[in-house]
Amino acid sequence: MTQCSSCGEMMPELRLTQYGYDFCVNCSESGNKVGRMQAVPIMMGEGDHTWIETVIMTPEQYTQHKKQEHAELNLDKNDKAEMQDMDDDKNLYGPVVVKNKNGK
Repeated sequence: MTQCSSCGEMMPELRLTQYGYDFCVNCSESGNKVGRMQAVPIMMGEGDHTWIETVIMTPEQYTQHKKQEHAELNLDKNDKAEMQDMDDDKNLYGPVVVKNKNGK
């Protein structure tokens, strides 16, 4: 047994030697050191080649991720560029023949 660097309670020495933590599980779970991690599923790929990846985040990263998601949902859609369907555009003409100065 060895002493926790945070609270001073006794903890298993294997936690320090094997895993490199110099604080006990209680300090870890209370958020004093590592904190609780968050996970976000992300869909990757397209078509038949899609998969889900899980991104592990710290509490600060997760909070920032949620703020970003909220901001994207509340964006003003009026200034967005529009995709035009060129198949429906009847103002196109062609074929065009380019002639030189002599008319040839």
